[in-house]
Amino acid sequence: MKPLKPGRFVTIEMPIMSFETDFVGIVNNTEFIRFLERVRYALAKKYGFSFKQIRSTKLWTVMARVEVNYHSPARFEDVMLGTGWVEKVGSSSLTLGYEFHLKGKKRLVADARQVLVFVNQELKPTPIPDSIRKKL
Repeated sequence: MKPLKPGRFVTIEMPIMSFETDFVGIVNNTEFIRFLERVRYALAKKYGFSFKQIRSTKLWTVMARVEVNYHSPARFEDVMLGTGWVEKVGSSSLTLGYEFHLKGKKRLVADARQVLVFVNQELKPTPIPDSIRKKL
């Protein structure tokens, strides 16, 4: 899937470092969770959110689901482009989509989805506030 609204995505460059790879120089699958977080942070900034601002609403987001599909390897010293967007806005959840490509190549390295759920102080799902929903 693609962004709900055209142009509402972010792409960041991520040079692959040696410590992100396995013994044969291929990105370790566990590193993709960190890559998702880097893109999600950039996406939040593009949408005009700060984590401090969201905390001030007395709401938190919890990760309910993470799915990563690996298509081809990325290696030490490659530069990967991570793109993220909002795929779906539910009543209390948000689905984010991601794609990772090597810079200058069309080859898909991985695609991913994250589902975040807004919760209150008792950790119960709660509707996304209108002030946040309008920005999405």
